[in-house]
Amino acid sequence: MTGLRRALIGLAIAGFALGLVALTLVTTSDRDTPVTWVVLALTLGWGFEGAGIYAWWRRPDNRVGPLMTLVGFVWFLGSLTYANAAVPFTIGTVFDNLWVGALIHMLVAFPTGRVAAGLERRLVIVGWLAATALPFATALVQAEPPGCGDCPENLLLVTDSNAAADAVDVTGFVVTIVLLGALVVVLYRRWRSWGKVQRRALSPVLWIGAAIGAFGLIIAVPVLLGADEVTDAVDSVLIVLVAALPFAFLAGLLRSSLSRAGAVNAMFERVGGVTARDALAEALGDETLTLAYWLPDAGRYVDAQGRAVELPPAGTGRSVTEIAREGEPVAAIVHDPALDDDPELVRTAGSAAALALANERLAAELRARYDDLQATSARLVAASDAARRRIERDLHDGAQQRFVSLSIMLNLARKTADPESRTAALLDDALVELTAGLSELRELARGIHPAVLTQRGLAAGLDALAARAPFPVAISAELGEPLPPAVEAAAYFVVTEALTNVAKYAGASSAEVLVRRDEDRVVVEVSDDGVGGADPSAGSGLTGLADRVAALGGRLEVRSGPSRGTVVRAEMPASPRVAVRTAPSP
Repeated sequence: MTGLRRALIGLAIAGFALGLVALTLVTTSDRDTPVTWVVLALTLGWGFEGAGIYAWWRRPDNRVGPLMTLVGFVWFLGSLTYANAAVPFTIGTVFDNLWVGALIHMLVAFPTGRVAAGLERRLVIVGWLAATALPFATALVQAEPPGCGDCPENLLLVTDSNAAADAVDVTGFVVTIVLLGALVVVLYRRWRSWGKVQRRALSPVLWIGAAIGAFGLIIAVPVLLGADEVTDAVDSVLIVLVAALPFAFLAGLLRSSLSRAGAVNAMFERVGGVTARDALAEALGDETLTLAYWLPDAGRYVDAQGRAVELPPAGTGRSVTEIAREGEPVAAIVHDPALDDDPELVRTAGSAAALALANERLAAELRARYDDLQATSARLVAASDAARRRIERDLHDGAQQRFVSLSIMLNLARKTADPESRTAALLDDALVELTAGLSELRELARGIHPAVLTQRGLAAGLDALAARAPFPVAISAELGEPLPPAVEAAAYFVVTEALTNVAKYAGASSAEVLVRRDEDRVVVEVSDDGVGGADPSAGSGLTGLADRVAALGGRLEVRSGPSRGTVVRAEMPASPRVAVRTAPSP
């Protein structure tokens, strides 16, 4: 038997004995007390003690159990007012309403046992002060309670003043009205902050607590305005409501367990037909719920699309419950902090969905790996473009300049040679070959990476392509802001390859190039009026371009029918989701 269990058994015995002592005091008192009221009083005290001790045992880290037990214990202190001796009667007079402070504290702290700063903390402090200070002040100026003609002597009496007693009573009613109104507001806010599952399980306590506050206001306001004293029947109704609280709490615990079981059953019934996220959101009553899947190899969390996510830290208005399967982390549930009041419910529902979460994690891992692969492909494309630019620059600044210098020197030599000599003829042949080689070198450099694209952008590069084409080419480019280098390069080479194929195979009289930005995507279309029938799987250069476009998160398609011309269409993100960095040229 654990120490807590022994202590709780001891408290239960003490609470039961205290109730018997109170019963003895009431039944042996010189004053007559209705049996119904005695039964209600015992039910209230023992009900709070029993429910509190049970809740304390079930959830030892929650302060609601100790607070409920405290309500039951201090409730029985009021029975001392039925004592026939002066000392216990005086003590009972001072502590007769102490249970009200404990009750307010318990309701404000429900269901977590914690009291938040602000209105809640002030309400608890004022409740305790009112429950102790006001009865003490009354004892100083009132010889005996109203209707008590044969009560023992009040040992705290300083002066028996009806005016002073009335002033204390008015102050007490005003404070009571303020406390009860604030209590109703706090309980309503608490109810509004809960999800559907919490409302089903815990609302009975809040509704009865709010009913106590509202009924107390109904009693206090008329009395403050001069109505007659509260009748025993009205007082009994209020006591019945208070006595019902511990049983409502026990019902809430039971409903919470049933809701937890229902959530588990719902998981097994629904996870096959909907996503785990939707099933969990419905079971927990939190439409804001999101899931993050753990990738053990990568050591990070990702969302359902495979994108990396960071779990929200404490204090951000979101809570995190991690779910494991066979000792290994599977996912994390990011949910409303209101569900922290019942963490076992979240874990149980998450565990019920663990298999579905594991399957969805595999899908998320595949998407993440695809994104990683796409990022790698994009980096390779970027590195290839950077290498092309370096080679083009090296050819332009190196070999091409040397050939130009050689051409100048050969021309100078040709001018000094005898026009009819064999040397002059050889120099003429060399100049022809050099000019042809220089032209081929320029075409090679342009094919590796056009300088105009780097220096003047995509629109100028497309104009240059149209100018070199052996047929009319209409260019329509609506780009707006400059595109990333990788996207510009991909668009340029798509147009280059398409126009090359038109010149070689289409027999077209004209072609049209359209480049436009469609929201966050770039569309490139090259169409001709040729013979059609193009087959991209036959080994054309479009296959490699399709890979380049796909590496940027886009796609390339070819539409070509006999005698209907050919349309090459590429579509890619204007700003690829996978960041592409291009290394600077040295």
